[in-house]
Amino acid sequence: MDEAKLKLNSPRLLAVPQRDADRLLEAGDGDAALLYLYLVKSGGVLDEEQAAGALRLSVRAVRAVALRLERMGLLDAGGSDVRPAREIPEYQAADVVRRSQSDPAFQALVEETQATLGRHLSSTDLKKLFGIYDDLALPPEVIMLLVHHCRQEHDERYGASRPLGFAAIEKEAYSWFDREIVTYEQAEAWLEELDRRKSLTGQIQQSLGIRGRDLTATERKYINAWIELGFGPEALALAADRTVTNTGSLKWKYMDSIVRSWHGKGLHTVPEIEKGDRKSGGRTARQTAVSAATDAQELERLRRLREKIRNG
Repeated sequence: MDEAKLKLNSPRLLAVPQRDADRLLEAGDGDAALLYLYLVKSGGVLDEEQAAGALRLSVRAVRAVALRLERMGLLDAGGSDVRPAREIPEYQAADVVRRSQSDPAFQALVEETQATLGRHLSSTDLKKLFGIYDDLALPPEVIMLLVHHCRQEHDERYGASRPLGFAAIEKEAYSWFDREIVTYEQAEAWLEELDRRKSLTGQIQQSLGIRGRDLTATERKYINAWIELGFGPEALALAADRTVTNTGSLKWKYMDSIVRSWHGKGLHTVPEIEKGDRKSGGRTARQTAVSAATDAQELERLRRLREKIRNG
């Protein structure tokens, strides 16, 4: 084969910092490189079971690989989530101020961000905002939508009186960048999708009987994953019913195994699931009850026949 003609087929943008690429190449660890790429592609949060399924590794192996990435300085396990370590270049405050004065687009972005947050940006905030604008190269109009979205989400969760830290905006910017949301149209479409998912999450919460409280972080993670897989409230209510029937309570990990089993068979709606169960030989509760009643009748018939034979 002529090696000069080899090239990537339909290449797609997937940003990997030069520093991270150098460390991965230096380590020569194929599993570590695969897990890193999986995390970058999937948004950065490590779900050990999902990663194990995607990479065809055991959960134990994924944990071991994650530990090696952490030792390389490519994972940060300081919070509840594990995320690929990213670094915005260290900009000098004087350079940022000068750019804000000479670049009308960035100047407008600063003014809009300050108006949205209701305060003047600190020197650190300005550096982070400039990093999103310069290093991630997100257009100003996209960043404005992003900041407004973060403000709205923060206020709904904590109230308008609680200040919004810029770290949340930076984190969301990386999430958008990883999803390749780089145009105004893509940003609008993504915000519409987030609204759809929020509404769907509320419906699913009701269908699971969770009322009078907010979802926990773990519950929200599971529900978001199921929505990503294409499941709605009715199918998930069926999965919850089977979980409670089989285990006595709503065990999220057990329910997740049911949902992913359906997903693996291409079953996502209640009619598809019921039809798939019939094809696979599964029985509904009604079918099981009818079968049990029939068996009991047959046993009674045999008992009477046996008594009749014994008594002549």
